[in-house]
Amino acid sequence: MTDTATPFRWGILGVARINRSLVGPLASNGHQLLAIASRSLARAKTYAEVQGIPRAYGSYEELLADPDIDAVYIPLPHSLHVEWAVKAAEARKHVLVEKPIALEGSGVRTLQSAARGHDVVITEAFMYRHHPLVAKVRELAHDGTIGRLQGVRGTFSFALDRPGDTRLDPEYGGGSLWDVGCYPVSFARTIVGTRPLSVQAAANWSPAKIDLSFFGQILFPDDVVAHVHSSFESPFKTEMEIIGSEGRLLVRHPFKPEMSETIEVMTARETTIVTVEGPALYQGEVDDVRAAAREGRPPLVTLDESLDHVETLTALLKAARSGNTVEV
Repeated sequence: MTDTATPFRWGILGVARINRSLVGPLASNGHQLLAIASRSLARAKTYAEVQGIPRAYGSYEELLADPDIDAVYIPLPHSLHVEWAVKAAEARKHVLVEKPIALEGSGVRTLQSAARGHDVVITEAFMYRHHPLVAKVRELAHDGTIGRLQGVRGTFSFALDRPGDTRLDPEYGGGSLWDVGCYPVSFARTIVGTRPLSVQAAANWSPAKIDLSFFGQILFPDDVVAHVHSSFESPFKTEMEIIGSEGRLLVRHPFKPEMSETIEVMTARETTIVTVEGPALYQGEVDDVRAAAREGRPPLVTLDESLDHVETLTALLKAARSGNTVEV
């Protein structure tokens, strides 16, 4: 039986900017945000005071040692995700890890072993996946509404102009594909529903050899093709288009859907709008961790799925660097 009376108690490792989006969900709807940790105790205390978090720790290890915490959210730089997710699992904490969950397939396999070995939930924080919008798009893509599915086109771009940002640093897993390109790749894989066969790609590289702009092509079974674009150099844009033999679907806010979101369905006969209602952004992913932990079921975004996703991303980067077609 699921325990619905006792709050599900969270800690956060780090004081990253993305925390501003999670503080509310982690403290609502049967959740309690109990602690925050930083490498600086003073910084953690200041953050805790501003956000109304009861406990502050001057190291991540101290927070993981707190026996009152059920789960942790990890928004650290990309290259630190696997290390701290494993340490959290060893401390018997369930884990919600910011995307990308790892920078190599081997990292995801390490997390799979940690989750099994310590009987905890570890899942990747693709918040858009928890909105019913995604399931509806997939239904419309495969039920004949737009004919035979032929392709997917997606983009996520914005101008990154903050010097010193870790997303520009190769040591921390920088690059537009890892940071925002992972969204259209994830969305395309979710809608198509099969593992890619091969990829091709090109990129504009920074002097530090991270991709500032990325253009990828993904070939799926049955001749379905996805084109994805990400950039730190272009104006803000998010969009997913699903193309069929008799029409197309257009999703204008695919990665941060509103509670009421729309899908434009365009065929030769007419254009209609399908409206989909869902939870507040980010609430679905934290509710899913709690439900998976308490019900003993897999999370919505499984580590098997994350492994396929990370292997697709690494294949795309290999293709862009080599100029060759790369099998996934």
